[in-house]
Amino acid sequence: MAWVTWRQHRLQLLGVSLMVFLVAVAAAITAQPIRSAYHGQALAACLPPAAQPGCDLILSHFSSEFGSRVQAARFLVILPALVGVLIGAPLLAREFEQGTFRLAWAQGISRRRWLLAKTLWLGLAVVLASVALALIAMWWRQPFDRVAGRMSPSGFDIEGLVVPAYGLFALTVGIFAGLLLRRSLAALALAGGIFVATRGCLELLLRPHYLPPLHRTASGLVAATRARDWIIDNTVVDAVGRRITSAREGEAVLHAQRAGIQAQQYLASVGWRRVITFQPADRFWTFQGIEAGILLVLAALAVLGSVALLRRRPA
Repeated sequence: MAWVTWRQHRLQLLGVSLMVFLVAVAAAITAQPIRSAYHGQALAACLPPAAQPGCDLILSHFSSEFGSRVQAARFLVILPALVGVLIGAPLLAREFEQGTFRLAWAQGISRRRWLLAKTLWLGLAVVLASVALALIAMWWRQPFDRVAGRMSPSGFDIEGLVVPAYGLFALTVGIFAGLLLRRSLAALALAGGIFVATRGCLELLLRPHYLPPLHRTASGLVAATRARDWIIDNTVVDAVGRRITSAREGEAVLHAQRAGIQAQQYLASVGWRRVITFQPADRFWTFQGIEAGILLVLAALAVLGSVALLRRRPA
């Protein structure tokens, strides 16, 4: 089956290899000025917990200079999903569309073994490609991870264990969608929709609560927290804990200025304080393991669903 899988999908697998190579070349080219600026601006001396004079300006300049590249790198999260869906969705749908499944299942191999073997070999290819992308991203993002950490979605989604887990999940969902709909384009649309919905649910609803978040409270406007943490919520509350809107906070600051009172001192006198809710940077690998585990369970369920559906649906 390994040879048959290679023969049938060699163009797709070669395309994936080319994609990884091009990403590696782009990373090597764009990393050079980033690393030069990182070392040239002595950023290492300004990393938390260091608090030398001028560090805020240096860190701000570095972030603004290369912020657009960080945002562009976030699109790497799409690649494992595209690879998985584009390979998985047509895997069975195209066989049904072209009628070649009859030949495939007449070669002395059961439907289940045929499906599991293909899923295994293609899954291995997708995982290897995704691991390569994750390693490239981790190498490229080293200066940014040292400055701002990797718990926030811009780093978390393209580094570590979740990248191959997302790729494998996309592949298995694509296979299930292809078997369910038996039409390649429809399967691509369904698999893409499921992937986007799952990613959004994990990132926005579940990930902030994998472990109970921590809180930092300070009187006035400013609260100190470690720079590499993932800030989930940053708000001002009154003396009884009610959230203060931005408009109301602005009015209070303006009132303090008109009265000739320092804003921080005035807000503290009325009992207002800032509460920051965050996930600490040292939970990165724990969160990676939790999310990757969820995706692997979902991928296994998709495979089981495909096997059950293949058994029940007539040829």
